[in-house]
Amino acid sequence: MAGSKHSAGKGFALAIPFLLFFAGVFCLSMYLFQSVVEETAYFGLLVGDSAPREITDADTGFTPGARPNALSKIPSIGYGKQFARLNVTWENGGWDIKNVPVYLGADKKLLKKGAGMSFGSYFPGEGGCTIISAHVTRDFASLEDTPVGATVLIETSYGPYTYRVEEKRVADGTDRWYMDAGQKCDLVLYSCYPRDNNGERRTDRCVLLCKLVDGAEVSQ
Repeated sequence: MAGSKHSAGKGFALAIPFLLFFAGVFCLSMYLFQSVVEETAYFGLLVGDSAPREITDADTGFTPGARPNALSKIPSIGYGKQFARLNVTWENGGWDIKNVPVYLGADKKLLKKGAGMSFGSYFPGEGGCTIISAHVTRDFASLEDTPVGATVLIETSYGPYTYRVEEKRVADGTDRWYMDAGQKCDLVLYSCYPRDNNGERRTDRCVLLCKLVDGAEVSQ
């Protein structure tokens, strides 16, 4: 009897590494599946949000600020907080990318809510390059249609900033030059490319390089 219990305990102990292995494989598979799905054209269908969403101030609790006469510093903004909304228009006169909330941070959780400003880039008005991204299956579905000369309006909690699209490029997925584009522009907007990819994973990026046209800058 004791021998049977000993054998059963030994068998269970031997099975533990296999259980841990299969649990790890399952978790990794789910993570990779989620990453692939979010980059495909079918992600919007799976989450029930295939079209760009119009988000109002009432939805987010965000209030855009008026342009100040002078700006001595950027207000303190916490990671993960909405600090702006983004609109893009071109020659037809309508807002083709409309009322997209912009959060500080660009992780997957935030990009499911709107656009994200890369942590470490500059806030509008700080004098450096602002880098903002969003999903092509959601808020930046029209980014690749945006022409050179389009107007980008970023309404922050401390005032509005207007930019002009100076250049549009497609970046290879392994080339991250646009994350260090401060010498070339004041604002980078980017998203996965192309929008219509026949269900395959997107590896490239559509990148808009923009110049500041109007907006209060932090006084030096």
